[in-house]
Amino acid sequence: MYTIRADFQSFRDVNLAELIGAIGVYVIWDARAKARPTYIGEGNILKRFTDHVTRDGRRFAHPWSGYVAIVAGSTHNVHKSESTVVERLILDVAKDTDRQPQVNVHPGHLSKVLRLCRDEMLRVAVSGHDPLIHPAESKPLSKTKEIKVWREPDETYGFSHDWRLRRIRQPII
Repeated sequence: MYTIRADFQSFRDVNLAELIGAIGVYVIWDARAKARPTYIGEGNILKRFTDHVTRDGRRFAHPWSGYVAIVAGSTHNVHKSESTVVERLILDVAKDTDRQPQVNVHPGHLSKVLRLCRDEMLRVAVSGHDPLIHPAESKPLSKTKEIKVWREPDETYGFSHDWRLRRIRQPII
């Protein structure tokens, strides 16, 4: 089994020095976000944040909150590919649980997921905080959440995960 570990930490708990040159996955909850994240992305984290401020500044209302997971410790030394896979799978879980981000246009890279689960099951172990819970309501996860992925014969993949459908609050009457 190929395992990728993604330890999601709150923006406020991450030391800036840790992010210099770091490759990983991030989840932005902007000032307007209530029940769904605004954006899920991956790459060189500080560079991507800068890109969003300059290029996408109007799409994200300030202030931002959210989570970041540095993807490190890869046994295959493919941090960028693993980050791309985690992004795609978190987007899949978000879609499956009615938490799809408001801004993401691209669903992530199918080919990277298929490449990593070519000969074995792929497991993403999510620890720290649940990136699909608003940071104001978040508490550290008591146990690791998992996403398990397997390749299907038709060049797609199947997956299972530990998340539940988003709970819709009933209006007060």
